[in-house]
Amino acid sequence: MKRFLFLLLVPFSVFANPIDEMCPQFVLRGAPVSQITSTIYLCKQNYAINYRTDTKTAEYVVEHPTREAVTGPSKRKDDFRPDPSVPVQFQSQLADYAGHPYDRGHLVPAGDSTQTAAIMSESFFLSNMMPQNPGNNRGIWKYLEEQTRAIAQKQGDVFVITGTVYDGAVIARIGNVEVPTHIYKIIIDPRTGRTLAHLFPNIKLDVADLDRYAVTVADIEKVTGIDFSPRIPANLKVKETQRTLLKDW
Repeated sequence: MKRFLFLLLVPFSVFANPIDEMCPQFVLRGAPVSQITSTIYLCKQNYAINYRTDTKTAEYVVEHPTREAVTGPSKRKDDFRPDPSVPVQFQSQLADYAGHPYDRGHLVPAGDSTQTAAIMSESFFLSNMMPQNPGNNRGIWKYLEEQTRAIAQKQGDVFVITGTVYDGAVIARIGNVEVPTHIYKIIIDPRTGRTLAHLFPNIKLDVADLDRYAVTVADIEKVTGIDFSPRIPANLKVKETQRTLLKDW
């Protein structure tokens, strides 16, 4: 698949979202629409990114994990590297993470990218990473990623939106990369329209507390200003206001 790069420095209302035009297979009811205007859209083989040039992290990524995508033959090789599709001045670098107490946390997990070696390798672009507390990345976040794959295997496919939040007057920085204060993951069932949404502070959390951080899609929209499903039918809009728990899936 070809990769496309778009640098937009104007309000989103002027243009259609390039994800809708160039890689719509990763979204169910339209690509999420944000209020942030200085972004780069990237289409990869297995996901698409709305990448922020100011934080040097993704505002959000969208993916469509299928049973085949999460049960393929390719294994992770940890080939973390800058994304050549991002102009150099906006790239995050390995040096940004070196010497800091944060993991290079995946937004689209390697475990969702097992179809081929090339797809697996693309999941290690630094544009798909965020500075993440190790106690979060290796604990509650890893568990949620695993459960997302279990849902995809059980149901055949789901649509997933994962992103970063920067909330507060003072934002931590490692090198030239800003550290998100919160991170979120939204799972959408394409058959019923129901959603499973979690919003975590970027700190060490206990896996047993997962349900404490279950919210609604509408809750995350209020925090981020993003319309996650701009083309959702009116009769399904209520699903975005309904809180579900992992056990319900």
